Amino acid sequence: MPTVRRVSPRSASPEEKEPPKNPPLRRRQAAQAQARRPVQRTRTRTDSDEKRSAPLLLRILSWLGIILLCFVLGYLGTSWFMDFLNRKLLLKPENRIETQEDFTEFQEAENERNIQETSRNGADVQQISLNLYHVKGDTLAETRKNFVSRTKEDNIRDAVEEILSLSGAPKMKLLHVFRNDETAFLDMPGQFASAISSMGKRKSLLLLTGLVRTLQENFSPITQIRFLIDSQPPKSGGEVNLAAPWKMPKKS
Repeated sequence: MPTVRRVSPRSASPEEKEPPKNPPLRRRQAAQAQARRPVQRTRTRTDSDEKRSAPLLLRILSWLGIILLCFVLGYLGTSWFMDFLNRKLLLKPENRIETQEDFTEFQEAENERNIQETSRNGADVQQISLNLYHVKGDTLAETRKNFVSRTKEDNIRDAVEEILSLSGAPKMKLLHVFRNDETAFLDMPGQFASAISSMGKRKSLLLLTGLVRTLQENFSPITQIRFLIDSQPPKSGGEVNLAAPWKMPKKS
């Protein structure tokens, strides 16, 4: 019977374990292609790049905000400058009416001019003399003054405004004057109520007494006054009640 011999695997020689000195053709071609390919440099984004690349909408809104701010500052600056020039009468045309004070001055100037023109033309200007009762110190004083004769309502207005001026009240103009039999309705501006409050109770009572007495003596048959503040009934209360009718006490 034949015998079977085991053959041990032959160990590789050192020459066979070494890789071939020359790489295969494909590997050489891949290496050459890699060497010829340009190197791509990566560029990192810095903070300055991020700032320069802000969103377009944000940049538009920023520019609009700057333009609006410049417009507002320019408008306010120009308005202030023109108002300053107007106060200094550098650019204000003659007879230009911008405020209530300008209107009042214009009316006074027109009245004075009409009187002067009438006098130059030789016409007689009729005048009336009125007894005015006004506050002087802590008493009621009497002053006689001449006014140009006009309608009764206009002369009442002139008398009341002159009494307020002589009594030390702020300069003010009556809004309207109405008459109803024995009652005169005086439509006063809002500053009248403030002036009455600041004068104190005694002087306020003297002032109102002087107004009633002036109208009663000079403009018959008026015997009492009712006040309106800015064309509205005044609020009651306070030291002096302007909502009540004011009249002189009857002589016993």
